Amino acid sequence: MKTIIITLAVLLVGTNAFWVYVTFDNAVTASYRDQRISEYRVTSTQLSQVIPELASGKSREEVIKIVSRHTDMDPFEKDGCVWIGWMGLHFTGDGRLQSVSRLWNAGEKDACYPAI
Repeated sequence: MKTIIITLAVLLVGTNAFWVYVTFDNAVTASYRDQRISEYRVTSTQLSQVIPELASGKSREEVIKIVSRHTDMDPFEKDGCVWIGWMGLHFTGDGRLQSVSRLWNAGEKDACYPAI
């Protein structure tokens, strides 16, 4: 009887230690994931702001052609933006690239999401 009680006590302590380890490991993994997502979001925002300056000397057709080479999705126009892959390209009336939008919008003012 004493052996069973000792064995059960050891198993209880062992399983509790295992769950503490799993919980700690999950917390560390989640913090690394959240940091990576934050870095991707900042990088995406930076690229969205830089691309129009880099494309300043290019026509609408040239920009669409360049972006289309990097995706297998067909471009389409909706609400004044040309969507290619996961990006929306908003052009001015004279064909210059004004802004680049991500497929998702986190509430920022964005030319391709006029309702927000």
